[in-house]
Amino acid sequence: MTDDIVAIQQVLYRYCFAVDKGTADDVAALFHENATLMPVYSGEPPVHGRAAIREWYVNYHRDLRGRVDHLRHCVTNPAIDVSGNEATAQCYLIADAVPKTGGNPYSVAGYYLDKLVKDGGRWYFKERQIHVTHTVENNPVRR
Repeated sequence: MTDDIVAIQQVLYRYCFAVDKGTADDVAALFHENATLMPVYSGEPPVHGRAAIREWYVNYHRDLRGRVDHLRHCVTNPAIDVSGNEATAQCYLIADAVPKTGGNPYSVAGYYLDKLVKDGGRWYFKERQIHVTHTVENNPVRR
């Protein structure tokens, strides 16, 4: 079971790097073929299936990542429960961004609620809920 928890943690961490610096294909590869993405923070309806999730991230990368010079997602305090080939996870989310337009940097805080499935020896998101609790504008560092 410890190996499964470490593997699930890697999925959580890889998601952050894929969203920040990877492609929509990189993000979608972390989701099971029949997964559901629930962007609760935006009020959008759930997105079903890896192909549709990929398209959602194409738009995310264009609409958000395309407007910032820096984007950094971090997850903390992952609490993971494994039962056979299924698992649940929850973790806190912190994301920082610096707008290209010269606006002030900002931070977003929230949490992820996940269901995962092990298929072919590999863990995938089966369902990912994205919850944002607040956004804070940061003062830029002056040197």
